[in-house]
Amino acid sequence: MAVEPKLLRFSTPAKVITVAIVVGLTILTLQHATPVLAPFIAAIITAYLFNPVVGWLQRRTNLGRGFWISVLYVIAFGLLYALFTWGWPRLANQYRELVAALPGLITDLTRFFEQQGSINLGGGLVFDLRQLEEQIVGIADEIVRTLSSNAPRLVFSALETVVFLLVYLIVTFYLLLQSGDLKLWTYNLIPAPYREEIAALGRQIDRVLGAFIRGQLVLIVIMAVLLYIPLAILGVPYAPLIAIASGVLETIPILGPWTAGAIAVTVALFQPEVPFGLSNGMLAVLLGIIYFTLRQIEDNFIIPNVMGPLVHLHPALVIFVVLVGGAVAGPFGLFIAIPVAAVGRIVLNYLYRKLTDQPEPPAPPPAAAAEAGHKKASVVPPTLPPEQV
Repeated sequence: MAVEPKLLRFSTPAKVITVAIVVGLTILTLQHATPVLAPFIAAIITAYLFNPVVGWLQRRTNLGRGFWISVLYVIAFGLLYALFTWGWPRLANQYRELVAALPGLITDLTRFFEQQGSINLGGGLVFDLRQLEEQIVGIADEIVRTLSSNAPRLVFSALETVVFLLVYLIVTFYLLLQSGDLKLWTYNLIPAPYREEIAALGRQIDRVLGAFIRGQLVLIVIMAVLLYIPLAILGVPYAPLIAIASGVLETIPILGPWTAGAIAVTVALFQPEVPFGLSNGMLAVLLGIIYFTLRQIEDNFIIPNVMGPLVHLHPALVIFVVLVGGAVAGPFGLFIAIPVAAVGRIVLNYLYRKLTDQPEPPAPPPAAAAEAGHKKASVVPPTLPPEQV
């Protein structure tokens, strides 16, 4: 007797259980695979950043993605070769010198607190420096121990570094090469009736994340260059290292700029030779003013023009999410707090419209239509029945 074939249908409880099992197994796998995730995460971020560049070059020249990816690899290898043959030895040497000089710097800092004792701010207001001595010296000692222990072994052994670098390069290449296929695969995972709406939500998130990540990278370079110039002119020791560290720290909201300024001021306060007839105290004050001024330029000119108005977050909310990010995930949480909050704002706005049955805002015109001459696209409102169109 022939058996009529039937499709297996999951009930609602079976669907919930299946999703819960898949999510649980995924989380468990990622927890155990944490040591090897670094090159894959780096490859995803790199491909995400450079995919618009590759796509733009492909559209403009009609040459294949593989060709332009190879060109980018050649340029990247050239820049890395120049960095490691010229810049890296200098930075590594300055790093070793800074680690060796830190114990003496701590001794000078302790002696400074002992000699000064307190600062009279006038009006009977006296600030006791000895109350800060133990905390500041303790933090400095911890930095010395951390740098000294990490310097010999860095993060991975040499073999692991080579393997991870090869994995990173290979995965990045394939992610860039198959970007269109991956987007189509993700798009097809969404049930057909909801694809356009979810795709529009994804485009909003993509604009915010893309602007933030690319803006942060540009910000690091700009601030490092702008800070290196006065540090070099004033003869501050380890100027390239301090400038790069300051550029990176500037990307950490609230705490980063203060930490960057404190590092430069502390080094200047005890540097052996001071130019232009300045005292160490005057040099430290001058550097503090320079850092504060560049911070204002960054907040009022660089960030608005580099990142644009896409990350719409209230300053009070920024402070809150940064503190929460630091409390939950430590230093890494400080870095990702703002982009996570920006994406969360988009998702929450979307959910709010769904919960209150509000219509979706009109979608922006497609980029392709804008490039083709800003042609007006005829959009059929989804709420109108066919006979009203």
